[in-house]
Amino acid sequence: MEIGLVGVGRMGSVLAKLLIRHVKLCLFDRNSEHLCQMAKELNSRMVTNLKDMEKVGILILAVPDNEVIGCIKVFNQSPHPMIIINIATNIAQYMLDEIVASHVKCISIKFIGQADEMALGQRPVIIINKSPAEIVPQMIELFERIGQVLVGEADIVHFINKTAAKEALEAAVTIEERLRKQGITDKDIIKNAIRHVAAGTLKAYADGNMGPFAREIVESVRNKLINI
Repeated sequence: MEIGLVGVGRMGSVLAKLLIRHVKLCLFDRNSEHLCQMAKELNSRMVTNLKDMEKVGILILAVPDNEVIGCIKVFNQSPHPMIIINIATNIAQYMLDEIVASHVKCISIKFIGQADEMALGQRPVIIINKSPAEIVPQMIELFERIGQVLVGEADIVHFINKTAAKEALEAAVTIEERLRKQGITDKDIIKNAIRHVAAGTLKAYADGNMGPFAREIVESVRNKLINI
């Protein structure tokens, strides 16, 4: 089976390296230099015109939010039946349903995961939208090879990822500001406090692998939340 991958940027390149272990890929990207480099690295077929992707049949759109609808409109003009997979978190399923042609099936498949962590081997949770139902089994078979697959309302990932990113960034900024107020301005110290201590502590919490000191902090935070 050959899968078309439109966009080999940050997330697209990670997906390409994961999927190439299981399927053949045909790649496209507007950045021709990056496209050629990725195709050579993966020994994959590539095309230099987006319309040439229409014959592949199953396409993953790993492009910025503002390019998703435009790509679908291009493929709407194709006479070939197609399946288009949208992984852009901010593009809702109803937006796809409103513009897709009758011979094209669009489905949202969204990742609770971060590209850099996935590149290091962390398996993401992947939510496959429950409709169009007739193509869900095929999507499960494809994506269960690279992550933990759930079927449901894929658009909930927007809230999940936005909440997690917002809270994490607020914590990072708070750590930086508190250290600076204590006269700690060395960039490497601040970076390691965030990247190693804070990020490592979050991973330990998520994995249920905290030490006594961290457990005490968690209990204190939970008590404060209960009393709010």
